[in-house]
Amino acid sequence: MSLYPWKENYSVEIESIDNDHKHLFEIINQLFDAISHGNARENLSEFIFQLLDYTKNHFKREENYFAMTNYPETLEHKLQHEFFIDKIETLKKQFDSGDQQISVRLMTFLSDWLINHILVSDKKYMAHLKKNGLS
Repeated sequence: MSLYPWKENYSVEIESIDNDHKHLFEIINQLFDAISHGNARENLSEFIFQLLDYTKNHFKREENYFAMTNYPETLEHKLQHEFFIDKIETLKKQFDSGDQQISVRLMTFLSDWLINHILVSDKKYMAHLKKNGLS
């Protein structure tokens, strides 16, 4: 069961970024499924690894596009990326130190990220990137 199915209103109309976002939706939906079936704890390390791997690739891609097109809100957006990475690394440290109850906190954070980052912050750069030839 998908908590967050991909919908076209999530699209930023840049195929590579949309594909990255779809992958994040898959990770979040897998985490939700694991929580729903009571086996999130056993798989939490893998979810955290996937999220950190996702950030390396996706954030680098966005930031490269920003540099290529001289996106005026690059600094603000990069700070949001740093916040995401810091949060995931903090949750990883808590998990590694024995806190087995972070799955719900992780799910809450990721749900908020979808709404406030993808639907708000990422939508801000859509017109700029498209105007500069990215699609």
